[in-house]
Amino acid sequence: MQANPPEQEKENSEKSSAKKLGKVERFQLPSSPEEWQDLVENAKLEALTIKTLPTEMFGSASQASDKQYLMLRCYSPKIVHPTEFSNHMSKFGFCKNMLRDATSLLDQSRDWAGYIRTLQKHISIRELRESHAHLWPGPFMAAKRLQEQTATVQGTHDLYSHTNNQKSEKCRDAEDEATPNAALIVLLQEITHIVERTDFEWVLNRAGFLADFGDGRRYRAFTDGVLRSTSDFKVFSITEVKKAFRSHHVIIQEACEIAALMMTSPESAVFEDHFLLISQDRHQIFLTFVKYEKELENYYRNNEACDKFLILETFGPYDAEDPGCVVELAKVIIAAIWIVKRSLSSGAVLHNQT
Repeated sequence: MQANPPEQEKENSEKSSAKKLGKVERFQLPSSPEEWQDLVENAKLEALTIKTLPTEMFGSASQASDKQYLMLRCYSPKIVHPTEFSNHMSKFGFCKNMLRDATSLLDQSRDWAGYIRTLQKHISIRELRESHAHLWPGPFMAAKRLQEQTATVQGTHDLYSHTNNQKSEKCRDAEDEATPNAALIVLLQEITHIVERTDFEWVLNRAGFLADFGDGRRYRAFTDGVLRSTSDFKVFSITEVKKAFRSHHVIIQEACEIAALMMTSPESAVFEDHFLLISQDRHQIFLTFVKYEKELENYYRNNEACDKFLILETFGPYDAEDPGCVVELAKVIIAAIWIVKRSLSSGAVLHNQT
């Protein structure tokens, strides 16, 4: 195995040190302002802010310390099941008519219908041939292959790890993070491609955002992909992928990414002033909306007094191997693309409002 260069070893050491120095004993993700306040008091952080937290407690987004997360003023309410999305969607700019129209658009795609049938019938990619006209998923074949590979560990698909609808063992991590990463981006891109005259693309490019609070207090956040304009490359959504199931470490990383996005690209909050982060943790997909708050941005930049929070509202999981979940996800993605298009055509992008 090739040794890390000295610079990389130093960076890794600093990240590890930040996490250790900024650790909060018995830390649990806060789900409300009250829980956040309790954690801050127990950690004796009441007199600190993100601009006065010791610099050695700042790690990259993927190695963020507990105290760094708390000083960003974050909390995450309980994850909401996908069936409840319609009860919350209006505050993000979605409506029933949009989802209905998205359903109609999906129904017109023969390739999409083939993809969903393969999931319904549990047909493996090994069995699929282009001659199977009613099953052939066309351009969704790559998404089918990658999502199936994500849910297959050492040759055994999750489907065969069940007996009488009960898991015989806990699903193991995907074999490599690159697989679910590609699986998510390819699936999102093919769904987006169903929408006509769309100048957006989902790419695997790792977009980097710098959260700089001054005096050496900073961290970098790198995403696993983005939705961007094909003309000026503006970012409208970011993705984060892990080969394992969702954990509080992942949520902390995502919060740090959104905070950095708020400081560098506030115009990305086009969903009724909310940012959208799409994540895939193993075979489970989540949608997270976070509201842009000018007061919170001023706190990050200028240490101004603030009573706002970075609230991560998450919906999921959408099981990438479950046809019902995939259909519901696709409707939301298509509606999201329409919202982005509308925000540009109406001049409603946040940057143009301020």
